[in-house]
Amino acid sequence: MRTTLLMALAMAAPAALAGTAPFTETFDAGNANWHDGPQNPAAWEAGGFITSTADVNSAGGFGLLLFRAQSNYNSSNGAFTGNYVGNIDTISFDVRHDAGQDLTFAVRFATANNSPAFVLFSPVAVSSGAWTTLSFAIDPNSPFYVPAGGTFDAVAGQVGNVQVIVNRPDGLATPLVTTFDLDNVAITPAPGVLGLMGLGGMIAARRRRC
Repeated sequence: MRTTLLMALAMAAPAALAGTAPFTETFDAGNANWHDGPQNPAAWEAGGFITSTADVNSAGGFGLLLFRAQSNYNSSNGAFTGNYVGNIDTISFDVRHDAGQDLTFAVRFATANNSPAFVLFSPVAVSSGAWTTLSFAIDPNSPFYVPAGGTFDAVAGQVGNVQVIVNRPDGLATPLVTTFDLDNVAITPAPGVLGLMGLGGMIAARRRRC
């Protein structure tokens, strides 16, 4: 009976991930098929990050899109696409800019058709010239969650596009052309998924010792 239960849980663990798993894109070998806001291949720097230049003053109500990981580009070999519901609960990334003033950022999740979607805003002000790590809870109950058509599950259940956004500072009325750098984009599994993954590893280890 115990063996049967362990085998069932081990078989269930990969299915629970549904195409998503812990992953960090370091851009060490290139731009990993990420694109910039205008949908050109993102420029890659040999230091292991991607970069783009944009006028922050052109940002709309949901900000200005800077970087795209999308299913139609096979960005990061599809590591950011799939079912996040119950599987992935955090996304983080390192960002740097040279705007000369503090800026705030957001991340947009959408289906492969780019709609419906939702946006997660960060309350953290990123200073000019310094790498800063931003982390976002992928949670419809977050005070920083804003839907953009459809329900949370409709989007998070079939993520096709992940897009990094900068917000226009209040009061900005003139062009602010800025260079943005992005690195270490990471998705983290929910605790329950980590438990299943750990159990799978324990089962595998037990099998090897037998």
